[in-house]
Amino acid sequence: MSNEMLRENLEAQLERLVQQLSDLEECRSDMTDDEYNESKEDTVEQLKEFNDRLSKITAGDMTIHDNLSIMRLATSAAITKAFQTPSIIKMFAKNEPNALKDKRNQIEMNMKLGKLSLEVGNRQKLEVLTALRHLGCELTDSDKIFIREETSKLQSNVSSNGFNISDSLNGFDYNMFLKLDDTTT
Repeated sequence: MSNEMLRENLEAQLERLVQQLSDLEECRSDMTDDEYNESKEDTVEQLKEFNDRLSKITAGDMTIHDNLSIMRLATSAAITKAFQTPSIIKMFAKNEPNALKDKRNQIEMNMKLGKLSLEVGNRQKLEVLTALRHLGCELTDSDKIFIREETSKLQSNVSSNGFNISDSLNGFDYNMFLKLDDTTT
């Protein structure tokens, strides 16, 4: 199988898993807590298996490594709940910086219009900016300040946002993932 076909198959598989996460969130109100938690755990388990496959594939082949390392980073972010917005995970995994920039503008507009709460909007904006940074996009000083402030808020109220910041996965360090590299300032 060619690298191109392999990459397309993996993208399709990741797309399916991210869509599963998205569908789960949309159907949340129709499910009992047990059903929801069980389905979510099942999807995260599938993401972990997918991530393991990616690790094995990228281990030996450097030509395919760069494309898939972004996909791995996005998958790890989803598993550890560093990213909770399926559409952002998908854009990150597919290396779509322009779509992410559009998403940021949409988030900011929805916050101004009151369609998104400050908490949810800031969370999604942090996800977008973190993804852009990992894709090598230059961030503005105000973006960097925003990331610093939101990251320190997240770390100070870990228990209230429902996930454990020390969640780690095969050396994926959530704190390092969010941390701004000071050489970029």
